[in-house]
Amino acid sequence: MPIVVSAAEAKRKFSEIIGRAAYGRERIIIERKGKPMAAVIGMEDLRCLEAFEGRSESETHPIMRAFGGWADRRDLDELLEEIYIAREQAPGREVELSCSSWTPITALRS
Repeated sequence: MPIVVSAAEAKRKFSEIIGRAAYGRERIIIERKGKPMAAVIGMEDLRCLEAFEGRSESETHPIMRAFGGWADRRDLDELLEEIYIAREQAPGREVELSCSSWTPITALRS
């Protein structure tokens, strides 16, 4: 879970924040007037983020593409419930997964 600090506190403790991100692998969110404005992350996290951003649309898993389209919605729990209800009412269908280590969604709902 990220640490949240005010911009004023971030100015006072900038060196400590950099150390926590770099060596402690912590993520720090900097707020101004209670609104998240920026984040300080370690280089490993940045490399992962840049690698993800560099993927083409065809390389990104369909679930991640769909989630990106929902990123600005605030009612994801409601939307997810609607999806589960629709799936329960729909007749069975074959689904092919590309990763055998994934946990089936039905197992997660219990």
